[in-house]
Order: sequence, then C-alpha cells, then structure tokens
Amino acid sequence: MMKRYALLLTCLAALAAADARASDVSGEAQAFDPRSRYSADEARDQRQSGNVVPARVAIDNVRRRYPGAQVLDVELVRSGSAYYIVKILTQEGHRIDVRVDAATGRVM
Repeated sequence: MMKRYALLLTCLAALAAADARASDVSGEAQAFDPRSRYSADEARDQRQSGNVVPARVAIDNVRRRYPGAQVLDVELVRSGSAYYIVKILTQEGHRIDVRVDAATGRVM
C-alpha cells in the first residue's frame, strides 16, 4: 500500500515539474500566443498604412534564404515591433519558423 502511495506521489511530482517547465514561457514562445497575432483585417490595415511590407516580400526573402523550401504558413505578429513568422518545410524535410522584420522585410 505504501509503495502505491510513493509511486503516486512520484508521478504527481513529475507532472508538477513538467507543468512548471511548460509554464516558464520565453519571449519567443509568447509570440505564438494567439492574442499577439494580427487578424487578417489588421494585417491588411498595417500594410495599407505602410507600417509593414506585404507578406509576399517576406515570403520572397525567405525563399531566397532557403532555396527550394515550401512555405506552409505566414503570420504577422505584434511583439514590440511587428514581424512575420514564415513557416517553411526545407528540402531536407525540416520544419522551420523563420522570423522576418515586418517593417523592412529582412530575414532575422
């Protein structure tokens, strides 16, 4: 009976430790918070006002940096200064999130 409780306590401690690590969010992870993403309308407004380059510019610059990569998704994120996250699949099969400065189009 004591062994069961010890095992249960060990499992609970491991879960608590894993949860603590998961809640230790870095600044980059916060960028993926859905509340930090621009909606499609907000992104269009930012582009039309000249605050950000079009997503096409970001995609083209990423494709130059990663020739042959397949673009999976593009998001405009607000975190201090705006940036694009261009999600790609490389020719080697690696999925990479590439940050692009939304004001300049420069791959970061």
